Amino acid sequence: MKVLLGRLAGFGSLPLLASLAPLLLLGVVSRASTLDQWAGLNIGQAIGSFATAVTMFGWQVVGPPIVALAPSDRRRRMTYAASWWLRLAVFAVVTPAAVALSVVTSPGGTGVLAALMCVAAALSGMSMTWYAIGVGRARLITAFEVVPRMLALAVGAGLVAATGEPLWYPACIVAGIVVALGMFHRRYFSWTIPPWPGADALRSAVRSSAPGAGVLMLAGVRSAAPVPAATVVHAPGSVVFLASADRLYRYSLFSVSALGDALQNWVLEQGTRGRRQRVALLLHGIVGAGGALGLALLGPWTTGVLWGAHVASTPEFLRGYAAAFFFVSVGTPLVRNVLVPRARTGYVLVSDAAGLVCGAAAAFPLVAALGAPGIPWALAVAEAVSVIGYVSAVIAVRRVSDGG
Repeated sequence: MKVLLGRLAGFGSLPLLASLAPLLLLGVVSRASTLDQWAGLNIGQAIGSFATAVTMFGWQVVGPPIVALAPSDRRRRMTYAASWWLRLAVFAVVTPAAVALSVVTSPGGTGVLAALMCVAAALSGMSMTWYAIGVGRARLITAFEVVPRMLALAVGAGLVAATGEPLWYPACIVAGIVVALGMFHRRYFSWTIPPWPGADALRSAVRSSAPGAGVLMLAGVRSAAPVPAATVVHAPGSVVFLASADRLYRYSLFSVSALGDALQNWVLEQGTRGRRQRVALLLHGIVGAGGALGLALLGPWTTGVLWGAHVASTPEFLRGYAAAFFFVSVGTPLVRNVLVPRARTGYVLVSDAAGLVCGAAAAFPLVAALGAPGIPWALAVAEAVSVIGYVSAVIAVRRVSDGG
């Protein structure tokens, strides 16, 4: 129990607390922004989140176990270097396309703001958190992810308050990420830029991370779709209301990822079965149910308090996100603690693809019946179908294992 509590404190509580900083500081930004600027900011964030998933190229999924099982420190360093160069190349390719889409879908006059927010979000794909999880050092996340992010957000919000210009917010995020990553490289590896690993190492990195990349990209599509999709539903204020609901949903998901990070190594120390697996499922179920209730019942009030009554969401938008939150939470331990460790990433890909197709198909009747609030419900359908696929895959894998 002490080990579990220690992991929850190290890998869970501090990143979760860091996620609360944007919730509070964004109130400064939203109150200094027009409705169009708020919509543009959130469109850039949403599309940038997909670029994040592509840039990460699966390392958040496959990286921790690769690093944890590496036979030497030199191998771990070279794994990080290969991952960094691979992700940098992907970032350079995908970000311009994401920026262009952000500009096209954002309200008139907010293209630059949406583009800069998109870049800020996409840069998160260069994060080192997966490496810190793999080596089991939560303090690295605190020193080079949590604290720099909070400082950058605070400076950005302060500049927005002083100047009334919301561009400062994403600009400071970009600067904070670049500086923090450089500091991590210097302090931990004694290099500013990782050494070139060679073509063979890059090909090996692609082979190792490609299955996880597919998982993250499909998840990124589901996550990024709602806010841009609202731009084609011409209900008054729909983009603004959905953008606020979507942002609250995104920050709420930090609780799920923080819990998953805290539990992953603790669970896998005992294998892919046993009491710890059941504890992880129970904890994720509790977080899922509690978070869903919180979003559905308190979400409208929370968005108004945090970001202002002029951009507050309504219950109709939050209910679909609440359902999606529950399914994301209960599906997380099945993927991270059962299917991926057993090298069954293909099952995850198939489940996510099925969820994406079903969610897209459901969007048409849901939007026709409910208007823009149908978009979050389509997301919930996608997440639910994915979880059904995960459960089916776990049952199939365990039957094969028992039979063998």
